[in-house]
Amino acid sequence: MSGYTGRDSSRKVSKNGDGETVPEEPAEAFPISNGMKEIVQEGAPVLRDIAKPVPDGLFGTPELAQIIKDMEEALDKELEGVALAAPQIGVSYRMFIVRKDRTIIPSRAHKNTPPNTATSIPKPEVEVYLNPEIVRTSRKRAKMDEGCLSVRGVYGMASRHERVTIRARLPDGKKIERGAGGLMAQIFEHEIDHLNGILFIDHAEHLIHVSHKPEQRFVYFGTPTVSSETLAILIERGFVPNLVVTSPDAPKGRGLELTPSETKTLALSHGIPVITPEKLDQHAIDTIRAHECEFAVVVAYGKIFPESLIQSFQKGVLNVHYSLLPKYRGATPLESALLAGETMTGVSIQKMIKELDAGDVIAQKETIIGSHETARELRPRLISMGATLLADSIPAYLQGDVTAIRQDASKASRARKFKKEDGLLSLDNPAETNWNTYRAYADTIGTYFFADGKRIKIIKAAYAKGNFIIERIIPEGKREMAYVDFIKKA
Repeated sequence: MSGYTGRDSSRKVSKNGDGETVPEEPAEAFPISNGMKEIVQEGAPVLRDIAKPVPDGLFGTPELAQIIKDMEEALDKELEGVALAAPQIGVSYRMFIVRKDRTIIPSRAHKNTPPNTATSIPKPEVEVYLNPEIVRTSRKRAKMDEGCLSVRGVYGMASRHERVTIRARLPDGKKIERGAGGLMAQIFEHEIDHLNGILFIDHAEHLIHVSHKPEQRFVYFGTPTVSSETLAILIERGFVPNLVVTSPDAPKGRGLELTPSETKTLALSHGIPVITPEKLDQHAIDTIRAHECEFAVVVAYGKIFPESLIQSFQKGVLNVHYSLLPKYRGATPLESALLAGETMTGVSIQKMIKELDAGDVIAQKETIIGSHETARELRPRLISMGATLLADSIPAYLQGDVTAIRQDASKASRARKFKKEDGLLSLDNPAETNWNTYRAYADTIGTYFFADGKRIKIIKAAYAKGNFIIERIIPEGKREMAYVDFIKKA
């Protein structure tokens, strides 16, 4: 996959990366692409070699620029790909690239896009890291769904550090240090593993092999973070929708700039067509039908589906719901479970019908709610669990190998929408009641109480030995402080 070119060996000395004059190494061949940009697959020896450091003499050269260009072109063709290491195109150098615009962090590139229109694909945002090394990691690790462009059709759960800091060099030789959490931390570890001859399948758990036909066309409906994060996992697993339907751009921030939904931003970064109808009227339905898709997936779209739209999909509409249906049908299943002090919850994949959250269940998975877990910790767990369960279920569902289970309507309960006023606590309430309310609204409206007519926002709290313990607060008109200090001044 690569050819070679020599360096001029007539010079006797050169500058290294630190500006020191050192003896010139003997003429060395630099690998450059021969024009092929296919990604190397498992079994190729280059994927198991420890890659060589990029030599000082290669920085800033056309040869390095060509390698980077070839990596970009190879990654660009892979809609589900977010990063690529040089060995994956057959070049055994310690370097990798990241398509920042394809990560789940929304880009600011489309803030001025007129609403209700599908915009053009944004310009790729590529970051290049050469001779990277991990210098710091967090103590905490998390299980993350993971795949690899060099191990197609295989996915599993990899244990990765929640935060990672690396040192590296840029193509011009400049030294940098960069820290990241979440997806970027996972990318850093995954790509540096590649440079050390390690594939994720060497340590991932619960490996599954997925095969699905590219002709199975589908539409994805969704808007907020929960939707964009689910879409990111589907794309990583190779399920790339033919159309994304999301809410129109909306004013956000102090400047009230028109801002696309996170799902729209992610879809456009992967070259997926997007429409943003105000209503699911006949014109919108006709536009969706024109894409001739077999099924649809809905995750937190925010609009009621007309029966005619549901019937547009031969193989139905799948919806991810964050409760063990028929329990907690409605908009706030996670919050409702925490408010009720539940110790068990889960996710359900249902086949949508007109009645809200009443469809047949094709897959369901339980999880224990930790006694000290709030919505901040539980929500990302359920999002990841739901996306993984969805991706695991789609192939069998489309092949007719899933037995759908009808919900028992007599056991159904409702998860009502909440208002800001629902976050008001009375410190005279039972401790467990206040703790459950705090947990439920920890990552949304938050909780507060009044003291001497002033609103006191609760930032951090705990529950121990039957007591609701307030730790950090923000008094109205003041800065964040410890609750014990507030009490002393009262």
